[in-house]
Amino acid sequence: MIWVSVWKFECLDQESLARMNKKDSWLFWWTLYLTAVAWIVLGIFSLIRLQADYLLVIGVCVTLSIANIVGFTKCKKDAKKQFQQFASQTLASRFSSTLSSAFSVV
Repeated sequence: MIWVSVWKFECLDQESLARMNKKDSWLFWWTLYLTAVAWIVLGIFSLIRLQADYLLVIGVCVTLSIANIVGFTKCKKDAKKQFQQFASQTLASRFSSTLSSAFSVV
């Protein structure tokens, strides 16, 4: 039996995204990357000191940090794609309604 993981992404609606503070977003992304870097640095120190028992824990933490980075990056790309689709659909519908109202007979 083969297990396949399926990633499902959810994002805020456009109004909530507009209200989101840019500093919070910046802090989130930097913290996400810095935790992975911190675990890698701790792993290097564990290798230098030959502490193999810590390497297992650090390996799990690095793996989970990288999984978070990959997941949130995919989610961010998916949110941008959904926003672009929403914007293009909205513009197209407004354009067609304006065009149809301009040429409609009163």
